[in-house]
Amino acid sequence: MMAIGHTPLIRLRRLAGPESADIYVKWEGANPTGSMKDRMALSMIEAAERRGDLRPGGRVVEYTGGSTGSSLAMVCAMRGYRAHFVSSDGFAAEKLQTMRAYGAEVEIIPAERGRLTAAVIDRMIARARVLAGEPNTFWPDQVNNPDNRRGYHGLACEILTELDRPVDEFVMAAGGGGCISGTAEILKQRDPATRIVALEPFHVRNLSGGDTGGTHKLEGIGLSFVPSILRRDLIDAVIAVRDDDAYAGARALARQEGLLAGVTTGANIWAAQQRARALGPGKTVVTVAIDSGLRYLAGDLYR
Repeated sequence: MMAIGHTPLIRLRRLAGPESADIYVKWEGANPTGSMKDRMALSMIEAAERRGDLRPGGRVVEYTGGSTGSSLAMVCAMRGYRAHFVSSDGFAAEKLQTMRAYGAEVEIIPAERGRLTAAVIDRMIARARVLAGEPNTFWPDQVNNPDNRRGYHGLACEILTELDRPVDEFVMAAGGGGCISGTAEILKQRDPATRIVALEPFHVRNLSGGDTGGTHKLEGIGLSFVPSILRRDLIDAVIAVRDDDAYAGARALARQEGLLAGVTTGANIWAAQQRARALGPGKTVVTVAIDSGLRYLAGDLYR
């Protein structure tokens, strides 16, 4: 799986003005499925194989918005495992079809009028838990699996290798907790002064203690609980992002920088811009383009 990782680190030239800190984006759309989740999928499957939790002919089940599922489906296809994923029609249709393209069985939990809520995610989790009790089945349980965040240690090492300066702030949406925590573990180890800024949907604010019952369009984040693998002790600040701001961030990234990404990446970009303006020139903000925007062309993001 040498194609996973070693993705470009790109400096934004137009979205960071002269009065702002520099903004660098790790372009995870360059991974095989077009998503950063390839890193954690490989990490969790390889660790399960080493422990003997996953054996030839086994089945992998998980609840997923589609990115984790697509990555797991790819790894399962390469290693000969069956895959059964629980998702929702509130996620991008392209993600659901990508899982199926890799041979996975996809079970759908209906969204509420097409919008995601914490309750929808809870139902997905409950169904995955039932499937996990069946014979010869491995449930990675991504939000409780430390191998998830270990999969992102390489991302942090790549950032540190590619940059010739300190990382003043790392800005990242906090969904399952793997990317922000795994990256923070390495960045903080190298330089304890690096600040970690977590993002959450404005209407599902579990980290900052606000409203948790609203709806949002930021795929992959906004759970009804705080994942056990999330290193809250490494988070220095939390920003709640509205859907409109995330959409604007994604569209600006495409139209001004030529990088096509999804709506949650748009949240990363919008928040990185806010932090870059606050920090000012001479500082460095790093964020992540989570996946390719090709997965979102059928929705309303780029209409």
